[in-house]
Amino acid sequence: MKKTVFTIITGFTLIFLFSCEPQADKIGAIAPPPSNASIVIDATDPYNPYFSAVADNGFICYWDFGNGQKLVGPQKASSYYPFPNTYNVSCNIYGEGGQGPVKAETTFIVTTTDPTVVDKPIFKELTGGGAGRTWVYNTDPATGIPDYCYQTTNDLADYPDNWMPSASWGQCTRITPDINGEMVFDFNGGSINYTYHHVAGDEGVKGTFVVNGADKTITIVDPYILDYAIDCTNSDATATGVFEIKLLTDDLMVLWQDQKDGGTGWGWSFKRKGYNP
Repeated sequence: MKKTVFTIITGFTLIFLFSCEPQADKIGAIAPPPSNASIVIDATDPYNPYFSAVADNGFICYWDFGNGQKLVGPQKASSYYPFPNTYNVSCNIYGEGGQGPVKAETTFIVTTTDPTVVDKPIFKELTGGGAGRTWVYNTDPATGIPDYCYQTTNDLADYPDNWMPSASWGQCTRITPDINGEMVFDFNGGSINYTYHHVAGDEGVKGTFVVNGADKTITIVDPYILDYAIDCTNSDATATGVFEIKLLTDDLMVLWQDQKDGGTGWGWSFKRKGYNP
């Protein structure tokens, strides 16, 4: 329910900012702009700190946690920092009616590696305990069967299992350009690494990823997952890089995204490289 509220608020804010701005002189300010912004840190857990945005007349927050994770909505939020570094955290705070923003900034310093990172759920399966795990499409690359990127309904309340490959409506493109591509997740070099390979053995494009264990989501931060540019997906949705993790074991992974485009969602089915179910 909170997610829906934030979506409505965010949509209203953006509509106000981009659609109504030319008429601001006619309707006047809805509320005073925010001021006196700051960020308060609760580092009781040194690897999962809570940040609270404080501002007079603050209404909605646009967070950048400095580790690749960004978030819109709450005035108090947490992020995960398993590796030593100095992270620059910022928050743009808007007032009611889109007034502002005012920006608050701080730094968060981590001096030691979280010793439990390689054993945390999702991280452990994704990365093979940190050393690195390579994921490929869960399909026959010569035929594209079974479906590995597919449409389903986005109504997972009435049809809770429709994220499963067996519930597929089918693909618009049977064989995609990166059918022989790979995705690698690891903690090598003391950082959270993601590498996209268009085909196995190429140089690859490096990025990072952010996991939200509570919501079971993963955000791919530069560049993208396999099949990110398939013609029939909603490019605005896939560009966010945010996917729900519907299935994750040492061998199989299914990512899901509610595309909100004609009542459809999309699923992506992967397997560990070398695994033959």
